[in-house]
Amino acid sequence: MVVALLILCALAILFLAPGRAFARTHSFFITEEEAYNGMLRADISPALAIDDGDTVVFNTLMLFGGKLSPEMTFDEMFAVRNGMIEKGLGTYAFTGPFYINGAEPGDVLEVRVKRLVPGKYAANYIYPDPLGIGGLPEGFEEGWMKGIYLSEDRKSFEFAPGVTIPVRPFLGAMAVAPRAGETLPPAVPGYFGGNMDNKELVEGTTLYLPVNVPGALFMAADAHAVQGDGEVSIAAAETYFEEAELKFVVRKDMKLTYPMAESPTHWITMGFHKDLDEAMKIAIRESIAFLMREKKLSREEAYSLCSLAVDFHVTQVVDGDKGIHGMIPKSIFI
Repeated sequence: MVVALLILCALAILFLAPGRAFARTHSFFITEEEAYNGMLRADISPALAIDDGDTVVFNTLMLFGGKLSPEMTFDEMFAVRNGMIEKGLGTYAFTGPFYINGAEPGDVLEVRVKRLVPGKYAANYIYPDPLGIGGLPEGFEEGWMKGIYLSEDRKSFEFAPGVTIPVRPFLGAMAVAPRAGETLPPAVPGYFGGNMDNKELVEGTTLYLPVNVPGALFMAADAHAVQGDGEVSIAAAETYFEEAELKFVVRKDMKLTYPMAESPTHWITMGFHKDLDEAMKIAIRESIAFLMREKKLSREEAYSLCSLAVDFHVTQVVDGDKGIHGMIPKSIFI
């Protein structure tokens, strides 16, 4: 009898613990009408409620409310974009929000990227000079757009004759709700995550986001087939995901003020600011804080190590707040 009770107690602990063995997997697939195209706020009604440790398999739509198509001309795409902006909408078709039971302000939401299945096509474009957007916002008087069609196995695409690019899919935008009372544009990244456009967030990586409101209210959008650091022309290979599989774990043992991530080989810190120099400073400070907290280095040792072994990359320069991410190699720690 005692043994049976002990077994039942052990099973109960496994079931109730974060990341528990009996966590559920939810399917959540949306249409254009069901996407969220508004600003980021703390009072958006949840589209799905899940438990700590659950996994969600979902789809994402193309940009501009799902209407971006490789068959469009630039003018057609630009008209759709401008129409959404005139209505006060964002240009991202978000899937979500997901309400994660047990997530509270001050916690950290761990988002494990388990699987990403890109769609059949994508698009890339350049905005004209008058918009002043992009890493090189001069010298392109007219807008330009290119349709992209992925190979049958979705592993690559031909960009031009003799130019074949491997596909490396990731979600450009993964966000939790901002603080109560704030209304933020979805195209700008920040402490809540958002449109980070960090190409390192591929399958097998984990994103950590500070929770600001009960339930976290996680949303995802802006699927990319591939992107270079910088995303300099304004767009990546903008696609949709037929399936994205993410696992959500509430971390009450972590405290973060900025997003960070982890790959099998690196810890990844991030900084965002309108000024690229300031974004760099934030990413360095976040790296120092991580090294002091997790590796017990002094502040001076951590700063020195950032110079010796950490690679700082320009994440993107096109999202209003520019991004820098620091790649801290795990291999240097015994």
